[in-house]
Amino acid sequence: MSSQLQTGTPYALAPGDGKKLTWFTSQLTLKASDPGIGAIEITMSPGEEPPLHIHSNEDEWFYLLEGEMAFHVGGDVLNGVAGSFVSFPRGIPHTFEVTSESATFIVFNTPGGFERMFELAPTTPKEAGRAMTDYGMEIVGPHPRDTR
Repeated sequence: MSSQLQTGTPYALAPGDGKKLTWFTSQLTLKASDPGIGAIEITMSPGEEPPLHIHSNEDEWFYLLEGEMAFHVGGDVLNGVAGSFVSFPRGIPHTFEVTSESATFIVFNTPGGFERMFELAPTTPKEAGRAMTDYGMEIVGPHPRDTR
């Protein structure tokens, strides 16, 4: 299997293959990064999710592989279990919440580029906020968990 991450030529990744990254203590595997699309697999525990934010440049999709999550988008909360697929169109405030012990999901974004933010490997909320704004996101509020 290939370890190439750029599209434009065919490649395949075996389970677990891709560039290993982190977000706090979450484990991420970059699967594709190209001007057209980004794809990253994430295993995350509660408390490591991003604050409420807006992408002005990217549409974002989540495919939940394991666990349970609540997706906060606009004023709605959409609950997801393994097999759920959720769309976050650009320009709409959103975040997500891991509601099980952990969750594994794939994030797709178009156009590509924002997935490279995870190469900054933030370990604190301040570093994560800076990484998000460096990649064109606007933080518009705290995580919903912090407002309860």
